[in-house]
Amino acid sequence: MRIGINALYLLPGKVGGSETYALNIVKGLLDADRENEYVIFINRECAGLFEKHAPGARIVRCPLNASSRPMRILWEQFVLPFQLRRHKIDLLFSPGLTTPFFSPVPSALVIFDMQHVNQPQFFPAFFLFFLRTIIRLSAKAASRIITISERSKKDVVEFYGIRPDKISVTYLAANKAFGAQNKTDADRVRGKYGLPERFILYAAASLPHKNHLRLLEAFKSVLEKFPDVRLVLTGARDYGQEAISRRIKELGLEGSVVFLGWLPFEDLPGLYAASTVFVFPTTHEGFGIPVLEAFASGVPVVCSRIEPLTEVAGDAALYIDPMSVSSIAEGILKALGDGGLRQRLVEKGFYRAGQFSWEKAVKETLSVFNSLKRG
Repeated sequence: MRIGINALYLLPGKVGGSETYALNIVKGLLDADRENEYVIFINRECAGLFEKHAPGARIVRCPLNASSRPMRILWEQFVLPFQLRRHKIDLLFSPGLTTPFFSPVPSALVIFDMQHVNQPQFFPAFFLFFLRTIIRLSAKAASRIITISERSKKDVVEFYGIRPDKISVTYLAANKAFGAQNKTDADRVRGKYGLPERFILYAAASLPHKNHLRLLEAFKSVLEKFPDVRLVLTGARDYGQEAISRRIKELGLEGSVVFLGWLPFEDLPGLYAASTVFVFPTTHEGFGIPVLEAFASGVPVVCSRIEPLTEVAGDAALYIDPMSVSSIAEGILKALGDGGLRQRLVEKGFYRAGQFSWEKAVKETLSVFNSLKRG
């Protein structure tokens, strides 16, 4: 088969976990699949990205910018179908929530989460209407849907009325670059960014549902017992950044919070390995790759007791209520103050991380492709 990959949505450094997914799954497909040919349709912003990660694929550069979402959707809906015919594509893989409604070939669509349904308060009214309409129509049009957790699958079934047998759950994994062996790299990263010996790490874009404001309040309490500990924040600066910066000043935390922003991938394994505790107090996720990255790095994890994090982390994390500042603070204090607990979490985390792999995700994705070929 000649499989087309719809990467028109991808904005490097700005789409978080969906970029991690796309790069790992595409690289894995090219490494493992010797039978099928892959053609990747990219936007202008992705120039050079897939040439590095998937050198065996054919790249089709499309004359559009993904940063202009309306134009990208229009191009995807009305031009991409003709491109599929032109390049003799047999199957289309769309790993970014949307796909052509009238595709001339079978299509597999990835839906990461349903935050626009579960937490509509975090979206502007027009954008919310856009998401609800486009994603629903894409889900209805797709031949098969891939979700990255059972929770997301349940949401797609409940809110879109999709048959469960049309949906496959494919778990993600930590990149193999993450590992406790990165202690030497940890020293390099610590020196590069001027990081302290002990710090709490949170890797997330500055979006409201990532819950930075409650975390900051909780950290204020943590400092009363551990004044030498710092909070390090990394991730894309998004529309919640101003509120975070303002809250840091209001709480007098300017000297205790380090915001690194979006970092190059080569620095992330060392950053994780250098951290003392990894905290993940998000209120909504599709999967939660950072939790597995922390597990693989030998770092104890404090995270929200929400689906799908409980599905991913199992008994390897210390759970907190993300809506409670006191619960977040209590979880962090336990992880910092109890050496025995930290060691148990690290051991369980190593084991848990080993239950997930990109090789397995690739194998399951190929199974979906083959089912469409047979169909």
